[in-house]
Amino acid sequence: MKVKDYFKEHKWIIPVAIAAGVLIITAIVIAVYSSGHFARGTKVNGIDVSGMSVKQLQKRIGEYSINVKERKIDEKSRDESFFEETIKGRDIGLAVGDAQPLYDILKDQGFIKFFAGDKKDYEISHTLSYDKDLLAKEVSALKGASATDGTEAVSASIAEYTEGKGYEIVSEQQGDILDEQATCEAIEKAVASLKESVDLSKEKAYKKPEFTSESDVLKDAVETLNRYVSTEITYKFGDDTVVLDGTRINKWIKIKKDNTVKLRRNKVEKFVQELHRKYDTVFTNRKFKTAYGDTVTVYGGDYGWWMNTVKETDKLVKLIQKGAVKERTPEYRQTAVSYGDKDYGDTYAEVDLSGQHVFVVKDGKVVFDTACVTGNESQGHATPAGTYGITYKQRNATLRGENYETPVSYWMPFNGGIGFHDAYWRSRFGGTLYRTGGSHGCVNLPPSSAKKIYSLVEQGTPVICYHRSGSSSKTTTDSSSKPSVTKKPTVTKKPTETKKPKLAKKPKATKKPKLAKKPKATKKPKLAKKPKAKKKPKATKQPETTKKLETSEDEE
Repeated sequence: MKVKDYFKEHKWIIPVAIAAGVLIITAIVIAVYSSGHFARGTKVNGIDVSGMSVKQLQKRIGEYSINVKERKIDEKSRDESFFEETIKGRDIGLAVGDAQPLYDILKDQGFIKFFAGDKKDYEISHTLSYDKDLLAKEVSALKGASATDGTEAVSASIAEYTEGKGYEIVSEQQGDILDEQATCEAIEKAVASLKESVDLSKEKAYKKPEFTSESDVLKDAVETLNRYVSTEITYKFGDDTVVLDGTRINKWIKIKKDNTVKLRRNKVEKFVQELHRKYDTVFTNRKFKTAYGDTVTVYGGDYGWWMNTVKETDKLVKLIQKGAVKERTPEYRQTAVSYGDKDYGDTYAEVDLSGQHVFVVKDGKVVFDTACVTGNESQGHATPAGTYGITYKQRNATLRGENYETPVSYWMPFNGGIGFHDAYWRSRFGGTLYRTGGSHGCVNLPPSSAKKIYSLVEQGTPVICYHRSGSSSKTTTDSSSKPSVTKKPTVTKKPTETKKPKLAKKPKATKKPKLAKKPKATKKPKLAKKPKAKKKPKATKQPETTKKLETSEDEE
């Protein structure tokens, strides 16, 4: 059979052959094409290279540029706007690095994956390369990188104290000055994927405020501040009330640059010193109404309110740090009976140094009085005026000095070594005995009077020593000028005055300073009868001990 006849008989062969040929050619074309182009859905380091050849990718990279979106902040209104700048790939030396890994991907994909698609992101190194120095130069040239033209970010801060609200956080404000390192990193990331744009605001590439409203240090600071100003300490000084609260404390607080909080101790101390100066009464002068009814000024003395300013400052600092709300009595070195000008109250002992008389006042009424002998003025031992307090009471004490050692039955010191005590060796009290024959500073009392006063005073009882004009100078156990009192003791009847133990044997009695020089000592009654009184060569041979004692300076 002829070929011509064969094809006439088998007409279907030709179309099939043509179709097969087309398919083969197509397959060859596709195979060739697929071997040089990436399959659908292929990514390389995030870059979509679907259908692209390596050369096409290189061309795209060569023509690449990225739009950089930046913000602009109006410095006054803080309004925000945006603008764009472009960085070209060639300006940063962008190029394909080692292309061999790309050809390896094409070879691996093959014919089948090209048709089926290869939804895979291949991670390979050195796909893209660029010059980091050139990129940094381009970033520096961006408008947002200029600190001169830009607006600085403002950190969150703590608002000033507001009464009733305390302290609050003021939110931070963003700026428009770029952080060049963060900007480079954001652009590098975008360029690595050949992205067309990058929003630097979203990438947080701007210089950040040092503190935000969410900063722990700010939250802690505000908590501390509000605790401090919530403090309310109430002091009561008699009729006066002083309240320490946030309106004053807020001025004592320092907020440092790092937003830590410091309570200024020196400010607390200054406040305590103000209380001390206003309400303490120790060492002050006082107007005093005497038992005679007249008013004198009493100078000095260590009685009165005396605040311990160091301890009170320490306590107050701790209370403020805790935010305490309470009434408070300050720390005191010593206290008085009451606040105000009359801090000694209505119960006290008063010593009229001019009239040589002691009064004991209870609840504003004189309940006992007695004559006394105070310090020897001629020898510089005058009893000091002033307001004091009984330091303590002691029975059967021995008083010791530079040249004496004297036992007493009742001892009530109120000014250091000066105090009330019985002087059983004296037969007379009051008048002017104290001027040349007084004590070393103590207030000498008849024994029965000392016993009575001992029962009437307590530790802390105020003792007010004063001078007044017009007092009687008569030496007597009574005083016609003193007011009427109850239970006046009969001093002249005191028993066993002359039985002072071992007074004649007092060591070194002849060396007592200045006794021989006592002014007009030889003119006093009874002294003229003493043999050689100026030299006192044999004190132990005096016939009557009482005669010596009532004219000489007592042992205390």
